[in-house]
Amino acid sequence: MRNTRHVVAIALVVVLAASGACSRDKTTTAAGSSTTSSAGASSSGAPGNGQFGTITDPVCGKAPAGQTNTASAQGVTANSITIGTFSDVGFTGAPGLNQELFDATDVFTDWCNSLGGINGRTIKVNKHDAAVFDYKPRMLDACATDFALVGGGAVFDDTGQNDRLSCLLPDFPGFVVTPVARGADLQVQALPFPLDKLNAGEFRYLASQFPDSVNSTGFLTANVPTTIVNKKQYQDAATTLGFKTIYDDQYLATGEPTWVPFAQTLKDKGVKGLWYVGEPVNLGKLVAALAQIDYKLDWIAGAGNQYDKSLVDSAGAALDTNNVYSGTAVTPFLAADKVPAIVQYEELFAKYLPSGKNEAALGLNSFTSWLLWAQSAKACGADLTRKCLLEKGLSVTSWTGGGIQATSNPSSPGTPPACISLQRATAAGFSLIDWQSQDGVFNCDPANIVPLTGDYGQPAALADVGKTMADLK
Repeated sequence: MRNTRHVVAIALVVVLAASGACSRDKTTTAAGSSTTSSAGASSSGAPGNGQFGTITDPVCGKAPAGQTNTASAQGVTANSITIGTFSDVGFTGAPGLNQELFDATDVFTDWCNSLGGINGRTIKVNKHDAAVFDYKPRMLDACATDFALVGGGAVFDDTGQNDRLSCLLPDFPGFVVTPVARGADLQVQALPFPLDKLNAGEFRYLASQFPDSVNSTGFLTANVPTTIVNKKQYQDAATTLGFKTIYDDQYLATGEPTWVPFAQTLKDKGVKGLWYVGEPVNLGKLVAALAQIDYKLDWIAGAGNQYDKSLVDSAGAALDTNNVYSGTAVTPFLAADKVPAIVQYEELFAKYLPSGKNEAALGLNSFTSWLLWAQSAKACGADLTRKCLLEKGLSVTSWTGGGIQATSNPSSPGTPPACISLQRATAAGFSLIDWQSQDGVFNCDPANIVPLTGDYGQPAALADVGKTMADLK
């Protein structure tokens, strides 16, 4: 029998480590930020006119005059398109896990259908609840009914990739986690997350602000295979940038009874900078333990999931002792006053799903994938096929989801976004870091992308199941 508590922790840690996302609380402030927006669009009328942020061509709408739709593929009729979305909401160990993926899906499809759907075709959604352990059977369900997968994600997404490729099912995921899923064939990512390159802009910032820490860096992650891979990738990139590791450890994914021993070891080894992979509550406890023994590092940092109210609640005043940073590839909710797309996103939730999780970052991941899918499907016109959908999606060379994410290149799944937004946590909340911003709230220096030297596995390929692109219709 599985240890439910252990599985819950693994599920939460894996998703958080992989998302590259952020969260928001209503008390968060943007104090100290002087960034300006390049969004160039007003939120006025956005939900009603079909525009979204900087996307001025209506996202959805009725069929153009003279266009006659037909039943052109599995899940596509003259009047509807059946799409599948994955999440893990039914996991009994953590009911509602990643509900925001389904919520963002509901908001997008209700909005899109109110405008006329995709060229007059109404979007119908099959919600596939993998419940953590049922990804493969739900994928087989999707293979039998759906035209494509859009805006979803699941903790153990490696278990059904070969099935997806066998049935030639395209995927526009909200997120991918495992090495098998990251960059798999028949996939279009709004936020590419490859295995051999990494946005290490946060390390570049830390080196510029705390040069003495470069030779005294530590790494700490949960004892979960996927997060260990994630940690190794960041450590790989940091080493390329000149950081020297003097501490490398793992903690129990289920949580430690006390974090003081970890804090004491960091002090004894003289660690000046710590990269942390895991969920923010445990990081908050570590920060509190450091304050308890009166040890201050130059910095503690992690991926975008550390931008979360639970970190502030867990660490409290200790955040004013240690500098804690996070970096995100989706637009921080902190920037709502600067980026109209964030305001519009929340307007759509207020109209179509007021009780939904409108301030969860994975919802942004899902929504930007839906926008990319809609643009691609719309471009196919009456002849909506999987082949056309994939070709249109992979032809997009610059994408921001109207402003809710950093600029990315979906046509190049092996290239992560060069842009990153940085935040600092304090006991009062979060603030945006103005670090030579070149694109709204993001630093987009190409030097942020660092090639990795290690072998982190291979994504699933059509060849693995005896298929080729020629089989896609």
